[in-house]
Amino acid sequence: MPQITVSGDVNLIGWEGRRISVWEKYDAQGKEFSRLWTCWFPSSVADQLQERDFSEISGELSTKIGTYTTKDGIEKTVVEHHIQNAQIKQVVTKAQQDLNSGKVDPDLEKSAWGRSDNDEMPF
Repeated sequence: MPQITVSGDVNLIGWEGRRISVWEKYDAQGKEFSRLWTCWFPSSVADQLQERDFSEISGELSTKIGTYTTKDGIEKTVVEHHIQNAQIKQVVTKAQQDLNSGKVDPDLEKSAWGRSDNDEMPF
C-alpha cells in the first residue's frame, strides 16, 4: 500500500482511542480547502492527543466512496480518506499553539511553582 503523511487539527478521538479524525488544510488554485482524514491506529493513542491538537500522522493510504445526507435531505457522494496502521510523527498541543501565537494569558505562563522565569529563587 502507498504510504502517506498528513498534518492537521485533531477533530475527534473515538473507538477507544484507536480512531482519530484529522482536518487537513490545503491550497489549490489559490483557494484554501479542508480534507477530513480518518486515521486507524493499532492501539489507543488517546493519551498522546486531544481534540484541537495539531498533529502529523503517517501510515498506509486507503480511500473508498461514501455517501452522506445533508441537512436539506440531499444525498452526496464523497471520497473518504483513511490512514491504516497510523503512527503519530508529531503533536503540537492546543496550549502550545496558543502560547506560540501569543494568545495565552501571561498569568498562565507561570510554572507549577507559581513563579515565572523572571522571578528570583526563594533560597
